[in-house]
Amino acid sequence: MNKSILIPALSAMLCLMSANVIAAGGHGGGGSSVNKSGKTACKSTVIKHLRPVHLASVAPGSEFSFQIDGIDDEKYVEVTAKKIPVEMEVEHRGGILWFKGKLPESLVNTAARVHIEVNYKRCPAEKGWLLKITE
Repeated sequence: MNKSILIPALSAMLCLMSANVIAAGGHGGGGSSVNKSGKTACKSTVIKHLRPVHLASVAPGSEFSFQIDGIDDEKYVEVTAKKIPVEMEVEHRGGILWFKGKLPESLVNTAARVHIEVNYKRCPAEKGWLLKITE
């Protein structure tokens, strides 16, 4: 095959393949796209605005917060820090739930994953992030 035809043909094929990979990419940062059973979860339950940010260094007992869209009752939400249940304060603002909690005082000089699980039958979701807890 002629080189002048081969190079543009290969370039076009690579562009088409990369476009499909990009289109099939991530889920845009909202909750988990796969639930515990391995089935694709719906996109209407979204966990976002995780504070402090992933891998931030914080003091023991520090406050953390997040927001959940797509549910109307906090009873569906379970929050743990390094598998320790955390009590949360909840504020309802315009159909959005804002959660605030504090890391357990017992977590010192360690890393802890804050894990959020929404057990909403119509649209479950889960998400988490890691915090470095100093003295």
